[in-house]
Amino acid sequence: MTDPKRLNMQQLVSYLAENAGHWIESQRAQHRVHAKPLPDTTVAALGGFFEPETLDRTRIRNVPSIDNPPFYREFEEAGESFPLDFTVWAAITFGDVILVNGEQVPGPPSHSVVFHEMVHVVQYDVLGIHEFARRYVTPFIQNRFNYMAIPLETIAFDLQGRFEESGGDPFSAEAEIRSIIGAPGLPYAGSGRQN
Repeated sequence: MTDPKRLNMQQLVSYLAENAGHWIESQRAQHRVHAKPLPDTTVAALGGFFEPETLDRTRIRNVPSIDNPPFYREFEEAGESFPLDFTVWAAITFGDVILVNGEQVPGPPSHSVVFHEMVHVVQYDVLGIHEFARRYVTPFIQNRFNYMAIPLETIAFDLQGRFEESGGDPFSAEAEIRSIIGAPGLPYAGSGRQN
């Protein structure tokens, strides 16, 4: 059992990134077998923004609620608050599987919510699960648990805002994501296609 209070920042980053990566893998495996292809209406709405192959391989599943990862117990036992409370999120993406939280989204998710999650699908595709986890956790911890300091999220929110303002006029969100993440010299450049 690890006591998060006894870890320095670098140790905490490594600990959380490793555990998050394994949790993402297990959640993807658990939910993919029960998930469904994106609805035709969603594919039609997002078709000009993401490649057909990306939309085709993505799966979506409505669940009653989203659970926090098991390693959060160690934070609770140490008297620390959770780094991020996933139970209040509308949706979360594990690789190419989007879970929609029934407690937060009682009906079908909006195209905007799915668009945001599709940005993460592409990010996972470029980075792979463990690199995605590392790039998610590192800036989050370095910026004192500030969710909006996570570049992977700010990219998703920026593109989601453009989608909402586009009036349906498509732009290649997928190409932009791939170029942003893969641009040489950026601290978040890299590749590692997920299998």
